[in-house]
Amino acid sequence: MADPRSSLRLVPRKPLKSWFESGETVRARDVSGTSAERHLIEAHREALAQLFWEAAKIAYWKAPVMSHRPMNTDGQLYNPADGESAWKARAEPMIRMARDDNACLRLLHEGREGLDSRAASSLARASLSLAPRDRTRCFVVHVIPWDQSRTAVVFQRRLLLRARPSALRSEILLALGARLCSIGLFEQAREAYRSSSRLAPGSPHARFSAFNLSCLLGEDAAAFEEGTELARLVSPGDPRLSDVRDLLRDWSRTLASEHRKTLMGTIARVSNRLPEAALVLTGAYE
Repeated sequence: MADPRSSLRLVPRKPLKSWFESGETVRARDVSGTSAERHLIEAHREALAQLFWEAAKIAYWKAPVMSHRPMNTDGQLYNPADGESAWKARAEPMIRMARDDNACLRLLHEGREGLDSRAASSLARASLSLAPRDRTRCFVVHVIPWDQSRTAVVFQRRLLLRARPSALRSEILLALGARLCSIGLFEQAREAYRSSSRLAPGSPHARFSAFNLSCLLGEDAAAFEEGTELARLVSPGDPRLSDVRDLLRDWSRTLASEHRKTLMGTIARVSNRLPEAALVLTGAYE
């Protein structure tokens, strides 16, 4: 993979917009590099794309920004350290297949020493260049820096129109709500969360956020309704509740004083009627 003209060499630096306007980005017949590189793409495209995808997730969750942690099938919150050793073992054969270094391969080499949270976006784009899936496009947008939230909103809305499988739309709406919230569009954010909840009624995270924003908007009836609904989805001891409570505690520090005053007023008025699970979330503001 030594040819400096190689398509893969340029993958992490391509403009973000290009990932949403084409299908397959890197094709074996377009690669002008060595036979080893062409073979890697022809025979191992899916495996390599999956390797980059897993690496991107591990890297991101080492230092997430305003994001709730996903839950594993065993009921425990995702811990990136749990899968990193296995990822390194799977990456080793791919690295040995290539004869030299390029931008993508360099990401794998660096990952052997430990996946860096700052590499999450490059790793996700490398995966997308090999296997253009909407799941990966969603992740590329998810890791856009938070000072570029308006850009993220544009791409999230574009993804909503075309995402496959359709189950991805609930996740996109959840992420869209967070971005809208970060730029102060609280009513739009709550509607995004409610839409996410309608698409995935068994997932509590959209309910958590809709409850929180109803409190911030000073809507007692809506806050009580959202709090009642979220209590049907989780018990007070659910680890997802404490994870989001801690996230909300960090988020509250960014609020303007008038918004915090409204939020606290709503909680004070409805707290004696809220179920215990909802009260766990209000603990973020104590």
